[in-house]
Amino acid sequence: MGIAAAFRPPVVGLDLGSHAVKAVALRRNRRGWSLLAAGELSMPFGEVGTQAQVSETAATLLDTLGLRRARIAAALSGHAVIVKRLALPSMSAAELAEAIPWEAEQYIPFALSDVQLDYQVLEGPSALPAEALDVLLVAARRDRVLERVATIEQTGRLPVVLDVEAFALANAYQANYPERTDGLAALVHIGRGTTVVCVLEHGQVAFTRDISLGGGAYLDALERDLGLDSASAQRALRTPAVGGAGVAGNGAAGDGVGGVLQDVHRQFVLEIRKTLDFYWSTSRPVTLDRMVLSGGACQIEGLRTVLTDEFQVTVELSDPFRQIARPSRREGHLLHFDPDVDAPAYAVAVGLAMRGERDR
Repeated sequence: MGIAAAFRPPVVGLDLGSHAVKAVALRRNRRGWSLLAAGELSMPFGEVGTQAQVSETAATLLDTLGLRRARIAAALSGHAVIVKRLALPSMSAAELAEAIPWEAEQYIPFALSDVQLDYQVLEGPSALPAEALDVLLVAARRDRVLERVATIEQTGRLPVVLDVEAFALANAYQANYPERTDGLAALVHIGRGTTVVCVLEHGQVAFTRDISLGGGAYLDALERDLGLDSASAQRALRTPAVGGAGVAGNGAAGDGVGGVLQDVHRQFVLEIRKTLDFYWSTSRPVTLDRMVLSGGACQIEGLRTVLTDEFQVTVELSDPFRQIARPSRREGHLLHFDPDVDAPAYAVAVGLAMRGERDR
C-alpha cells in the first residue's frame, strides 16, 4: 500500500433518515473490521427534515466525528427503488447487458430514460436449473438518485457509493454472521417512517419490500389515543410498564399504553405477513428459519414476542458490530452512540461503511 492510499479518507456509511442521520466509519485490515467513528444527530426540533436540513445535519455530524474529508456511501429505499429477481437463460456477459433493458421494461412502471439500472448475477444455492442465470435487477428513479447525490455534495463530501437500504442490511448481516446457513431469513429494519424487509435465501437477497409503517406509528397512536405529548410518548416507548399496564400488554385495546402498542404490533404483523406471503407466492415454498430485527424502533417492548408467536421462529435483534473491533479510547469519535444499546439502529450505516467504491 502506497503512502497516498494509506492516508485515503474512509468510506463513511451515511444513513439519511427522515428524522435523524447516522454515520459509521470503519477500517479494514488483515484481522478484520474496526470501528473508527459512529454517531447520530436528529433533525432540528425532531421534525421531518427538508433536503437542506438533512444536508446540514449530516455535515454537522460528520464534522463532530472528525470526518471532514470522508467519502460517502448512502442508500435509497421506498418507491424510488425497484428490486426484481430474474431467472434468465444462460448467456454471455455481453448478451446479458443487452438483455437487461428489455427485461426491465416488463417490471418497471417508469420510462427507462427516467431510471438508473444495475444488475448482478447471483452465485450460490438456487432452485433454478444449472444452465439458468439468477439475476438481481435494480432500478432507481434518476431524479431521486440526483437528489441524494446533491444532498451529500452539499455537506462538502464526495459521494462514491449509492446503494439500496435492503442490500446494505444484507451486507452488514452477512459480514457479522458468516456462520449462518439458514435456508430463509427475514431482515426487518424498522425506521421512524418506514420498515424495510429483506428476505435472504442461503444468505443471498431474494426479495425486498418497503412498508409504509415505522416507529412513528407507535408515537402517533400514543398521542392520538392517550392524549400524550411527543416527549411523553417517547418516554412511554422506553418504559416497561406505564399506569399499571405492561407495554407488552395482555389487555384489550385501549388498556393504557400496552393496549395501544398491541394495536400497532398487530398492524406490523399483518404487513410482514403480507410481505412473506407475497414472496412465497412467487417462489418455491421455503420455511422461514429466522427473523432479525434492526432499526431505531426495533426494541419497542413486546414486538419481538408478538412476532415470535405469529411466525413461530427465532426473532432476534441484529448486532451489526458483532464482528467489528470497537475502540477502547476514541473520545470525540462516538456521538450519542452506545454500542451495547444502540447497535441495532446502525445496521444500514454499517452495511454502507463496508462498501468499496467499485463494489457491486
